[in-house]
Amino acid sequence: MAKLDVGTQIRNFFNRLTIMQRIMIGIVFIAVISGMYLIVSSVTAKEKSVLFTGLDEKEASKIVQKLKDDKIEYDLQENGSTILIEKDKVYDTRLSLASEGLPESGMIGYELFDKTNLGMSEFVQKLNYRRALEGELAKTISSIEDVNKARVHIVIPEKALFDKDQKPPTASVSLHLKGNRGLAKTSIEGIQNLVSGSIEGMKPEDVIVVDQRGKILSESPQESASIAGMTATQYQQQMKVEHYLADKVQSMLDGVLGEGNSEVRVNAELNFDQIDSTVKTYDPEKQVVRSEQSVSESSSSADSSTRSDSLISYVSPSSSNTRSKSNTISNYEIPETIARIIKEVGNIKRLSVAALINGTYDKKNISGRDTTIYNPRSDSVMLNLDNIVKKAVGYDPMRNDQVSVLNVRFDTTPIEETGTAEDVKWYNNPDYKIIFLLAAIVITMFLMYRLLQSKQIKERLRIAFSLPEKISVEEEEEEVQEQAERLEEIAMGEEQLLLTPGELPEQLLLEGERGAELDAYDDEEFGKPLDKEALASMARARLEKDELSGFTEDVMLKMELKNKVQEYIEGQTQDAVRMIRMMLVQEPEEIKTNK
Repeated sequence: MAKLDVGTQIRNFFNRLTIMQRIMIGIVFIAVISGMYLIVSSVTAKEKSVLFTGLDEKEASKIVQKLKDDKIEYDLQENGSTILIEKDKVYDTRLSLASEGLPESGMIGYELFDKTNLGMSEFVQKLNYRRALEGELAKTISSIEDVNKARVHIVIPEKALFDKDQKPPTASVSLHLKGNRGLAKTSIEGIQNLVSGSIEGMKPEDVIVVDQRGKILSESPQESASIAGMTATQYQQQMKVEHYLADKVQSMLDGVLGEGNSEVRVNAELNFDQIDSTVKTYDPEKQVVRSEQSVSESSSSADSSTRSDSLISYVSPSSSNTRSKSNTISNYEIPETIARIIKEVGNIKRLSVAALINGTYDKKNISGRDTTIYNPRSDSVMLNLDNIVKKAVGYDPMRNDQVSVLNVRFDTTPIEETGTAEDVKWYNNPDYKIIFLLAAIVITMFLMYRLLQSKQIKERLRIAFSLPEKISVEEEEEEVQEQAERLEEIAMGEEQLLLTPGELPEQLLLEGERGAELDAYDDEEFGKPLDKEALASMARARLEKDELSGFTEDVMLKMELKNKVQEYIEGQTQDAVRMIRMMLVQEPEEIKTNK
């Protein structure tokens, strides 16, 4: 008889399983296959990158058709406006599409003049020049990071006869920004200067910039001296000064104390008053003669007289008088210095500096546990740090500056991180997916291992898969002969048949379920059916004989059963071996239950 093939063995194995065991094996098998597929697909899937984004339907359809013709796999996102392909093919594909003129941006630049027409009128030439200029500016503006698309409209007025009648050129720029992003003020000013610098006679304030919602992004220039125009500038200047001084102090403290052991904040009060003064100074010590006038006068006269007394008369001698006079007028020039002083705007009026210094920490073993001990810094150290901060910020007591350096204990408790709305969901993270798949496979394999390690499944697998697929007739006969020899070796004697039913091997019991199974075998299995009643009658007949008078009815029944089994084994050895194998499949625990 040919041996059972593997398919039949597997089918017999599953037929012996319970419904729950079959369901468990099916679930485990599906889970393992699904997990392996997901892992392989996740690992082998090539990373994709953006080929083009912000495309309209017409451009996207042409590019997709080209990708299909080239058999390049692609994905569409954002309602078809974004095309993704494998990352290593992005640049080659872009060059290939560019050679085909894709994508068609719709903006024509200086390539408009690649083909010239001699019969072109002056008006058409000016119009084409303006179109080319608008296209080139739109291409340049579209290359800005936050700008998706741009359109430029330029108005260049005709030349006027007089300069006073000449109107300035103007331009309007329409921007389509990416997502819901805004555009920084510096970027808007950059666009205005870019456009105005490309057109002769245009000023930045003549360029209007709007977004896709029609909101005006550009602002009209304000007078620098006006309050509204100076407020933003003053605030920015103050922030720059504060950050500059705080960074100076922070870098010094980090070098001394280490990072994370200090915090510095600076508040700077700036003076934005504009003072224009004129000062005149004189230096009398350095005076010089500017003009001098001198007047000199001199005169002389002679005088003689006779004097007489009552008694005597005499003549006095004659005398002459000479007189001179001089007058000098000097005009001096005193040096005069006239200085016009315009005080610088934004100078520091007052500073307030606050610095927090952390202490030191020591680890000590207290009661068998490592404990961190906080140690505040000494007064001398704090005084030195205070001097360092004052020197770094340029402390001036005349300005009424204030510097405060305090020693406090920092809170080193770890801060629990909380997710934000923009965080990627954990179940969308590819790393978590792989981890969960591996965990599921490990758990599934463990459950499968536990299932296969059960005694019932293990025994059935051993018996089911121990049979070879096919053997030759000679090998089959040899195996049958070996089985017969083994049965003869283990053949029971008459004394063994005298055992009670509870002591007999389960394979030979005919009571209960075992007896029902043996009764079910028809003539094809045993040659002729086993009839207990017939066996009992034969046993009673033998009891009537003298030589068997010493045996009971049960003993005679067992002897008849033994003879019947012996005849069946000798006559139909192959069927007997087959029946014994089927009986051995039963789990010992099940046999005990049947007993």
